[in-house]
Amino acid sequence: MKLLAIETSTEACSVALGVGSEVTERLALENRSHGERVLPWVAELMAGAELGYQDLDGIVVSQGPGGFTSLRIGLAIVQGMALGAGLPVYPVSSLATLAREGFLARGPGHFLAILDARMGEVYTGGYQVGEGELQLVGEESLVRPAQVAVPGPGSWAGCGSGFPAYPGILENALGSALDGVVEDCWPRARSLLSLASTVNPRSPSVLEPVYLRDRVAG
Repeated sequence: MKLLAIETSTEACSVALGVGSEVTERLALENRSHGERVLPWVAELMAGAELGYQDLDGIVVSQGPGGFTSLRIGLAIVQGMALGAGLPVYPVSSLATLAREGFLARGPGHFLAILDARMGEVYTGGYQVGEGELQLVGEESLVRPAQVAVPGPGSWAGCGSGFPAYPGILENALGSALDGVVEDCWPRARSLLSLASTVNPRSPSVLEPVYLRDRVAG
């Protein structure tokens, strides 16, 4: 499979190209620059692999939850590319992508992915992750930090921007169920590539972001 992946749901912007088992990625942690970076990175990676859009099997994209503006940038770019080239799109949860990054840092286990949603709230989702395995436990949700709870028994490793955004509050809410926090962990395009097989491909014409709330924040 030849897949292009674009992740813009948070401050961390990344693009990855997967050709079989070979993955190349570009990543920057710089808010408000996503629109300037994505297309040049795509062109660079495609040229380096000597591929055109007609050579791809599809495009993988983070559908949220995440920042309103950054999500719309990534989805709009992917929608335009996919419509123009007649490619299917694989929309993946940004929280699932974050949980897989936690797995890459710590190995198999339970991961509580938490992203800062602003407005005094966080996006949260619990995942069981292993090699070739990712399963949502419970539901993804939007709650206040003090209301966060693990969705199942056992120990859970935390990951995501929610932890530095609300220092101490999440740790107190989770108590002994929290088995450490993976530092500097963000959703990344490389994990989107790995998770493409866990979702059904869609037509780009029906691609929509997932916000988990009516109000949105950039």
